[in-house]
Amino acid sequence: MVGRGYHIALTREHAKRVFAMKDDENLRKFLDELRADREMKKGGRVLDLGTSWDAIHRCLTDGELDPNGGEFPLNTVVLGGKQLHRGDDYTAVLIRPDMTTFIDTALRDIDEEWFRQKFENLPASYAAPRGTKPFIEVWLQIQNLRAFFEAASENLEAVVFTAKFDA
Repeated sequence: MVGRGYHIALTREHAKRVFAMKDDENLRKFLDELRADREMKKGGRVLDLGTSWDAIHRCLTDGELDPNGGEFPLNTVVLGGKQLHRGDDYTAVLIRPDMTTFIDTALRDIDEEWFRQKFENLPASYAAPRGTKPFIEVWLQIQNLRAFFEAASENLEAVVFTAKFDA
């Protein structure tokens, strides 16, 4: 089962620190600190997707939680960037600054009808609730992702997606 997922926009200094880290434990600790930082949250640099990231990734790709599934740039929005850390209970994926512009454009091109069709046709491997209310929750997160990636694109920022997996 999936846990909460977050996108974190990295300043140049944050990105340098992330790139310099060689071990998973310190990387995870640093990303958790950024995710919890009040100033980062207030500045719109942390986007909490809750568990909606699961449906979002599936809808933007081939319906599965495969980091290699789907086509660029939509497959890069959640799990398809460079794997920084992947364990049984946690993942951290880097989206390079030069990719955020492509993602921003692709997210703006998604319309509600197309996304609803993808959501309604998710495979049986998607175990979360379906229906109108869950769709609206996920669709609202797409709007949040649009704003988030628009800002990251304008600022040429790298983005890290992190998620925990519940047992």
